Amino acid sequence: MKKLSVILGACLFSTSLFGADANSEIENLKKQVSSLQKSIDELEQRADENEFTSALDKINFGLEFSTSVTNTNYNLAGHKYHANNKWMSELFLNMNAQINDKTKFYGRLSIAKNWSQMGWGLSGSHPLELDAGRNTRTSGPVVYLSRAYLDYAITPELIATIGRQPGTDGPGSNLRNNALRQSTYPALMLNVLGDALVLTYKPDVLSDYDFAARLAYGKVYQWDNEGKVKDWMGDQEDVDSNLYYAEVEGKIPALGDNLMIFNVAHLTDFSLPLPVLGVKNLGDLSLYNLHFEQNKAFGSDFNYFISLGYSKGSNSNHKNIDVTPIIKAQAAAQAAAGAAMSSNGKAAAATTTQAAVQEMFKINEKNGYSVHIGARYDFTQSFKFGYEFFWGSKYWYTMSRPSINDPLNMRMTRGMAHDVYGIYQLDRNQFLRLSYTHVDNKFSNSATPIGGSVKLKDKNKADSFMLMYNVKL
Repeated sequence: MKKLSVILGACLFSTSLFGADANSEIENLKKQVSSLQKSIDELEQRADENEFTSALDKINFGLEFSTSVTNTNYNLAGHKYHANNKWMSELFLNMNAQINDKTKFYGRLSIAKNWSQMGWGLSGSHPLELDAGRNTRTSGPVVYLSRAYLDYAITPELIATIGRQPGTDGPGSNLRNNALRQSTYPALMLNVLGDALVLTYKPDVLSDYDFAARLAYGKVYQWDNEGKVKDWMGDQEDVDSNLYYAEVEGKIPALGDNLMIFNVAHLTDFSLPLPVLGVKNLGDLSLYNLHFEQNKAFGSDFNYFISLGYSKGSNSNHKNIDVTPIIKAQAAAQAAAGAAMSSNGKAAAATTTQAAVQEMFKINEKNGYSVHIGARYDFTQSFKFGYEFFWGSKYWYTMSRPSINDPLNMRMTRGMAHDVYGIYQLDRNQFLRLSYTHVDNKFSNSATPIGGSVKLKDKNKADSFMLMYNVKL
């Protein structure tokens, strides 16, 4: 009996010990599982970070920064005024990525502004909402999507490009900007922001000539419920401005580093923001351009280009533009000035005014011509000196906007413009440019495709001195 009690006690004691060991093991296992889960989380985080870093490694980033100070003197219709000691800055964040063997991505974010500028846009108008009309000299404190497009190689010879096009600072601006080719399109033809679908054909059999043919379709403006809902699902109106573009380019092998381009652009329902009225369809516009440039001509340090332009409007839509808001504003101004008329007089004046106001928005269905010539001699790797001449006829117009490099928008001149500049290369990444620009408009309504044009009796001139600092990374 005593032995049995001893055996039972031993069993109970061992069972107690076994239970304690089991609980201890369970706790240890829980700690191990928790530690293992923590390790897994850390590994997943590291994997995500590595994947993100790997993705970033595929994207190449570049930076371009410019600052300028300008003194400009105007003489407009006998009225002289000055805009001196004006500072501007511009920043580009460039990016590109080789997505795979067939697909490449290119992008650019930009901001250009006057120093201490706090606002953007003008009260009662929305010029910055029309990308093609954006003044690239100064956009205010707004970051713009300047470029965002994909190149997809359908075949080795046929490439599709879609998205925000490289539409600014193209051939014709390279020498003065001290840069390689920045855009597909010559600056005299297109120097604006825009979105398009482009097909490029580069036959291998003509590779010695760098031959390429392009067809493009794009939107210059797309209607929405302006001022109410900013999307593309508003009621359709005839102010969708479509761009159709064709181009052939190549080189003459015997002349070394050179480029020749012939291109045509046709805009249907060309729409622009008008004072008081908002964006209106003006009609159609056709542009033609022939461009040739040669670098290191004949083995020397002389570089030059010549660009010829032709423009003409058609199918004017001015008679369909409702100018009632302008007539009412004029009537209110007359009433305020005590120039009220009798009811019959008012009716007659309103009829006359409507036709006259509509005529102001008639697209110029006249031939416009232009010549842009530029040359630069590179005396040393550090010092370069250049000159550009521009002439535009009475009805000349093109798709060009001011920029920090060209605040007077000399390619829109109806008359003559001259530009002289010197470039000093500080190092591989930085340069200074000192320039003098003189613009002499001989005809009215320059930089607009509407309202006709007459020879100016009074002077319409501007002189600009600029010192520019530029750095590229």
